Parts: sequence; C-alpha cells; structure tokens
Amino acid sequence: MIITTKEKIKKAALSSFAQKGYEGATMQEIAEAVGINKASIYNHYKGKEDLFLAVYDDVAIEYEKLLKRMIRDSEDMEIPDKLLHMFKEYILFYYKDLHISLFWTQCLIFAPHELREKLHTDIVKREGPFEKKMLEILGEGMHRGIIRRDIPSKMLLSYRAMRDGLLLWMRIIPELSGEWIEVFWKDFWLGIQENKGAADECEQVQDGLNLKDSLNPQLLDKGAVSLYTTECLICHKEFGIPFTDYRYKDIKYSRCVHHVCDDCGKMIQEECQKITGLSPELIDFWERYERSRKK
Repeated sequence: MIITTKEKIKKAALSSFAQKGYEGATMQEIAEAVGINKASIYNHYKGKEDLFLAVYDDVAIEYEKLLKRMIRDSEDMEIPDKLLHMFKEYILFYYKDLHISLFWTQCLIFAPHELREKLHTDIVKREGPFEKKMLEILGEGMHRGIIRRDIPSKMLLSYRAMRDGLLLWMRIIPELSGEWIEVFWKDFWLGIQENKGAADECEQVQDGLNLKDSLNPQLLDKGAVSLYTTECLICHKEFGIPFTDYRYKDIKYSRCVHHVCDDCGKMIQEECQKITGLSPELIDFWERYERSRKK
C-alpha cells in the first residue's frame, strides 16, 4: 500500500504532537521527519491548527469505531461480561499505541484553551451513544440486583477512572501486562456488584417479622421492611432503616452508630443550603455535574 505525502505528514505530526503538545511541536521538525521542506506541508494543510485538527479527526474516528465495536461485540453477553469486555478492549487498544494515548492527553489537557473547548464538545458528541449504552447497562444491572444501587453517572465515572488509571500504570510498570487487567477488574467488580449477603440477610429478617411489624409505618421506608431501628439524634424519635439505605451499612459495619431521620435530615440539608448555597449531600454534587455536562 502506497502512503501519500499527506498521510506521512499526519503520521509524523501525530508523533510530534503526542510528545511535545500543540505548542511544542513545530512544522519544521514535522517536515524533517517526513523528509520534505517545511513549505511543502502548506501544500496539504493551511497551518499547524489545520494539521492538528486533521490528526485529531483521524484519532477520533478510530475512537468512535472502537466504541461501536465494543458495544456490538458485547451485545449478547451477560452484564458482568459486557462491562469486563469493554473495560479490557479499551485498555488493550490504547496500550498498543503510546502515541495515540499521549495525543489524547494533549488534546484534553494541554491544547490551547479555545482549541480544547472545541475538541471537548466534539468528543462529548462522539461518546454520546457509548455513554447512553453504558448507563443503560448499569441501570439494568441495578434493576436486576446484579449491581448495587447508586448514581449510574457516578459509577460510570468510577469505571472510567479505574480503566484509564490502570492503562497509565501499565505504561509506568512494564510488569503490569494485559493479563493483569482481569485481576484489577475483579477489585472494581467486587466494589460495584450487589451485596448478596445483605440481600439474603434482608430476606431472613423479613421472614422473621410478624404481620403487625411489617405493617407498622415506623418500620417501613419506601416500601422496604426495616432491618434496624434507631433514635434520631435531633428529634429523638425512633425510625426504621432498611438494608437498601446507606445508613444501614454505616451501622452494620460500625462506621457510625446513630443517624438522623429523613425529616430532620431534610431540615439540615435546607439549612446548609441557606448558609453555604451548596448541598451537603453528594448526590447534589452529581446533579450539578450532570447539568454542567449538558450545557
């Protein structure tokens, strides 16, 4: 296959931009890498920005193809296998080409502000179908009791952080070859999967409750039978905590002994919002995060 001069320029530019960034790379060194005069580059590209965007477009198209291929190839897999497949394929794809990985870093972090904003908008658009699919998978996993209940968008960000973090460490430590991917994936999967022990414990406790207790409004929370009752630190009224509530895990694993009831918790949140203008709950942070991404 004959490689045209235009393609050779883009290949040399990818290497230069990846290693030195947009500001550090020069048209002169790119021309020297190809074996042509600097002026010859302008027969194919208007200038450095035009060349940078041409390289970006090629890399972004390959990224888009990767995302579509991962979705297609994992379509008939079970949820844990889907997530592992896409986790592994992404890492292996970028592990084999250091220049592309470095180029993405330059695009997302070190490119000039105006250019970076333009690229970020394009990336979000290209990632849209993949992100939608991932949120669907995580949501379905939560609905089926395979994955623990949480904010899907937050869990997806954790997924990406683990994936990209492992890719980085595989670059730093050569001993962490591809065979380690599934080892580290297990750590992540154990963190997001539903705690079957807690679910079994819930069923056992529910079976042991008599009908009167199960119909007691104080022992119900959004339709779930409480496994634990405690006294509110503020109003001092007794209230029930179901196993699906984060407060139950706090008590079960001895991270905290008491909590406030829902009504007092809402009051505290409203007061905090009045004083600071910010919500004290993590979920509010993610709501703001989601809104900022959609602008």
